[in-house]
Formats: sequence, structure tokens, C-alpha cells
Amino acid sequence: MILLVMTDGRVDCLTETIESAREHLVGEVTAKLIHDDTGDEAHRDYLREAFPDFEVIGQPTRQGFGGAIRSAWANLQSRPERFVFHLEDDFTFNEPVDLGLMQRVLDRNPQLVQLALRRQPWNDAERAAGGIVEQHPDDYVDCSDGVSDWLEHRRFFTTNPSIYRRSLIEKGWPDGEHSEGVFGIRLCENPTVRFGYWGCRTDPPKVHHIGDERAGTGY
Repeated sequence: MILLVMTDGRVDCLTETIESAREHLVGEVTAKLIHDDTGDEAHRDYLREAFPDFEVIGQPTRQGFGGAIRSAWANLQSRPERFVFHLEDDFTFNEPVDLGLMQRVLDRNPQLVQLALRRQPWNDAERAAGGIVEQHPDDYVDCSDGVSDWLEHRRFFTTNPSIYRRSLIEKGWPDGEHSEGVFGIRLCENPTVRFGYWGCRTDPPKVHHIGDERAGTGY
């Protein structure tokens, strides 16, 4: 398992995120990377000192949201691990997360592109409905293998905390604005593709979004 943390200069958020990940992610992680999109090598040197167990990577200039993902994914292409846990620098965990169980569900369900962790409602529509799933409840299907539970849907791919197969990077991240939505739409051209939220429909959020503002560019 590769732990990939995407950041763009918010050291306070990044520190809180990594401390929470260390406490709550359960399972073997064989590679830990921070992709920094500041374009500032002095800042990366600081990150290397602050987080010595992480490899810090990035480009000489700022790439923006989509470019940063393309840069990070290029670094992952030749690595042997089969799975990536994708973590943006402004999330903390509300409970332990069993990476082994999540990998097992992906192994047994090839239709699943990713398993994401639900956050608290963030925008006005989510708050009014009571949550992400509650906003469109009929679009989510309750699934279980007797050990683990998850919700399957075809609404979107998310860069919120999630696990996906490293082979997903072969699809390539799109250029331009709204790349996250475009990537999900492209994946859904395959009618068998499903995305997943880890846990039961009635579970509380498993992660907490702590970033008040987006620091990157090109969303």
C-alpha cells in the first residue's frame, strides 16, 4: 500500500492530517509520499525534515490541482504496490480505518474503482439534506460481504480520502478545469464501473474536512 498525501503549502493542516493518519490507518503501508505543489524546493526541504518517514516529491513549478495529480501518479507508475491510499492535506480521521479490509473488498469486487471515506456535509445542499448520501439516497446501493459494508454508486470519483488500485493511474488524469468531475465521467463510460463509500448508510462520517479554503489552483 502506498500512502500518497497531496499538499500545497498548508503546513498546519498537513501536520494535523499526517498525525491523524498515523493514529488511525491500520495495515501495512510500504511507501509514504508527500506530493508538494508549491514549486518551492526550500519548502520541500522543510517537509523532509518535519516528516522524515515520507518521501517528498513535486515539480519545479506549481502544477495546479490536476497537474499535481498527474505529477504524483507519474511517480507511482513504476512502484510495485497494488494499492494507493489517496489523502489530501486537510482531512482528519474520526475512527480507525482497516486498509486490509478495504483492499480485500476491492480485490473481490472488480467493478469498484475506489472506496472512499465519507466526510461531514460541506456545501449548502449537503447540509440541508443531512449528508452526502442523504442528498441522493436512491443513488446508493447497500452492499456487504458479511464482514465489511459499503455503498456503491455511479455519481462521481472523489479525491477525498480513498483507496484505489495503482493500475487506475493508467487511465490518465485529464487536463483543464473540473478535472475531478471529468475523470469520473470518463470512468462511467464503462457501464460496469462503480464507486464506493466505506461503511453502512447509517454510519457517521469517517473523516473530517478541516480545510476552510482550497489552497491549490485549477480545480
